[in-house]
Amino acid sequence: MKSDMVPFRMAGNLYFVGSRNPSSHLLDTGDGLILIDTGYEENAEMIVNSMKTLGFDIRDVKYIIHSHGHGDHTFATAKLVELSGAKTFLNSADIRYLEGRFTPDFDIKAGDIIKLGNTEILCLHTPGHTEGTVSFFFNLEENGKVYRAGMFGGAGTNQLRKDYLRNKGLNTLPRGQFLKSVERLKREHVDIFVGNHSWQNDTLGNYKKSLTSDTNPFIDENRWGKFLDKITVDFWNVIEEEKTTHFINYAHRGASEYVPENTFLAFYTGVYMGANGIETDVHVTEDGVAVLFHDDTLDRVTGENGEVAKKTYEELQKLFVTKNGFSDKIVKFEDFLDRFSFRDLTFAIELKQKGTAKQVADIIRKYKIEDKVVITSFDFESVCDMSEYAPELRLGFLTEKVTDELLEEMKKRNISEICPIADIVNEENVHKWHSEGFNVRAWGVADEEIMKKVCNAGADGMTVNFPDKLAEYIGTVK
Repeated sequence: MKSDMVPFRMAGNLYFVGSRNPSSHLLDTGDGLILIDTGYEENAEMIVNSMKTLGFDIRDVKYIIHSHGHGDHTFATAKLVELSGAKTFLNSADIRYLEGRFTPDFDIKAGDIIKLGNTEILCLHTPGHTEGTVSFFFNLEENGKVYRAGMFGGAGTNQLRKDYLRNKGLNTLPRGQFLKSVERLKREHVDIFVGNHSWQNDTLGNYKKSLTSDTNPFIDENRWGKFLDKITVDFWNVIEEEKTTHFINYAHRGASEYVPENTFLAFYTGVYMGANGIETDVHVTEDGVAVLFHDDTLDRVTGENGEVAKKTYEELQKLFVTKNGFSDKIVKFEDFLDRFSFRDLTFAIELKQKGTAKQVADIIRKYKIEDKVVITSFDFESVCDMSEYAPELRLGFLTEKVTDELLEEMKKRNISEICPIADIVNEENVHKWHSEGFNVRAWGVADEEIMKKVCNAGADGMTVNFPDKLAEYIGTVK
């Protein structure tokens, strides 16, 4: 592969040997070479040739260190190791991205210092872009002065979009990690910003300037901070955009304001009215059948006495849920998924009984809709049970009060959706919850005014009994 960039000395003992996308850098330590990132598989030949142009030999590369595991930074590594015998470094959280191409020799831990010859590289764990993103800092001497170089290991914000995260089997919590990593890096002084993609620090433009300049254009102590400010803006632009493009209008127990709740009539009506999500509740009968029913007892919606959990499914099938002159039967969870799982909908499934996580998860897995489901409950223990048994599922917690302690505990349990009562949803709170990486879905939306307030606060969705009114309002504000 022919390089689309000229290899050159950037500053001190640091050399650029990569392409416009992605970048690769070489450090000559006086006791062997360190290569930072390798790129796509076809980049291997280009890197070898770039090194030759600069007078270096691939066989002198002792270490290959990686900012993160994405293929545009790692897929050429196996070939380069074959040619050089170099030892490889990567944070172990990113091994899954390597697709088995090589096994790293060393796990980069937070605060590690990689030493070779006259060079020491400080490694900071800065997750978000990936789980194992690492940023590098090292000194360079130029014209008798020592400057600090820095590379943000994963600065892209497109990888924080919901669709991308979902495709990678991730929830939204990496967004909060990313923002915290950016804020952490803002405290680092950097004289020479080293981009692991050339457009980050305008590698080509500054190289061209260096050909006619008496000073090194890569030395600019302000460039690092400006870049971090820019990607912070980019981050919030993603959040702002997805407030409309990915807003979920959940028909709460179906269109439950108009027809019997948690019935096929309610679900079909909700979809007809414009809902792109369905919220429903799961109970388990005495004979172990998962059914869609909200209350513990039957009387409110059926007029009959008794507890759902103490009735058999056959007994429940003799009853009717009624409202506004309409009647329909109680629905089995599997029958619901038979009819709706193939649709372009998001499903919020609330666990109403302790100890039902495994059964609910197994049914979801059977229909292969893990990426379309959010499991919620008012019972934190039930959500934690689901986190233990089915970590691939997105999880949410329904609550009337949100504290910093709760948010921290949710992050520990990989619970990524905060579901606050609508009364406490405002722009300030939503901004805070988004900055922590949470998806925000409101419940308890009693009327249209509260509905509008939640929308205007920037929430990601809400459960409403009147999905038609929400669909109409969203149409007016898009």
